[in-house]
Amino acid sequence: MIYNIGIDIVHIPKFKKAVERWGDKLKKRIFTKGELAYCENRRFSEQHLAVRFAAKEAFIKAFGRGVGSKEIEVTNNSDGRPYILLNSKSPIQNSELRTHLTLSHDGDYCIAQVILETKEQ
Repeated sequence: MIYNIGIDIVHIPKFKKAVERWGDKLKKRIFTKGELAYCENRRFSEQHLAVRFAAKEAFIKAFGRGVGSKEIEVTNNSDGRPYILLNSKSPIQNSELRTHLTLSHDGDYCIAQVILETKEQ
């Protein structure tokens, strides 16, 4: 059963300007070491960072309380499918919720949607 959904869209050029202005201070505040390692080794790294930022925002909207962006890591499985990995400090870590994530980017925009699902009763 669906518990909640969250969605976020990011204007990539605006995000890129923020990264250029604030640099590592911004990146280290929002992203995990794993996310930075993945994105910064890619062409158009700002696009990859922006869509991960959108995913974190979508997750926070769906969960609705007490989660910080550093508690959420957006990563990929062996097939390249994105998923959310929560650190042990996250309040959702001990909950019964499953997380579903989809990411997309085209041109100047990227979007992420998160669906939180409870176990069937």
